[in-house]
Amino acid sequence: MAFSIMSRNILRTSREILERNMAATVGALQMNASPPPATPPNHSGDCHRLVVSSSGGHICSNITHTLLWHQMPTSMVLAVRQYSKKAGAAKLRREEESDSDCDSDDEFEKRRQKMASKRSERGDSAFWRRKMRTLHRILDVNHDGVVSYDDFSLLAKRFNDLGHLTPEVAAEFNDVIKHTWEEQFGEITPYNLVTAEQFLTDLHHRLNDKKMAKRIGRFLPYLFKAVDFDHTGHLDLEQYKLFFRCLGLTEDDAAVSFAVIDKNGDGQLSLKEFVHLGRQFFLTEDDTKISKMFWGPLVHDH
Repeated sequence: MAFSIMSRNILRTSREILERNMAATVGALQMNASPPPATPPNHSGDCHRLVVSSSGGHICSNITHTLLWHQMPTSMVLAVRQYSKKAGAAKLRREEESDSDCDSDDEFEKRRQKMASKRSERGDSAFWRRKMRTLHRILDVNHDGVVSYDDFSLLAKRFNDLGHLTPEVAAEFNDVIKHTWEEQFGEITPYNLVTAEQFLTDLHHRLNDKKMAKRIGRFLPYLFKAVDFDHTGHLDLEQYKLFFRCLGLTEDDAAVSFAVIDKNGDGQLSLKEFVHLGRQFFLTEDDTKISKMFWGPLVHDH
């Protein structure tokens, strides 16, 4: 008698709580995968049971009541079924999102490594450094082992003194030389002397700066126009030899280089070809490119 009264009290006071929290209770039971409680002898034929326990509190302690599924309110059954569907769908979404996150992380890492690889390729090869040492030797007009703004000015004067540039173009050429020095090596002072290693470091920085890389070789069109004495827009071997004399190189060096860079064998270089080869000398690390001969034979490796 006491057990029946107590059971009815538990059911009456717990019904609303069960309706609100049934989903969480069943989810916890499913996740714990705990074995079902022993079935009392008088209910051996009922397979679907819900165990409601109260351990402490103001009602009773250590009391367990077995509630049959068919005794549960319809709304509670529907809520439990709906929870099971939602829980399964949520779990699937979490798994898919986890997989997606992993894929995204992997893809991001691949892109990062690819970008890092591209960056590391620019100016890090021994071949590129050899080319830049060759250019440093040419720009060292007075042969004192360092490049200064005086060297830049002397080189520009050699091309201007040929007399094939108009005063306006010659002034533009001098301005480009000045801006190139300031952008690349800093202020113009007698004490700003650029060693070969510093030259390589500065050009490496410029090569890997997109904006600065676009401006590499701005002086090349003026060199072309200075030796294009017949103003045809093309250089032949004799004019290319004149170009090399201004650089302080021999005519034999010019003949060898011209034979290499005159790829189509027509005996002429257009302004477009000249500028392209001159810029490619700075930009590429491919030792198969003919532009490697643009400034004459390369210095020997150290």
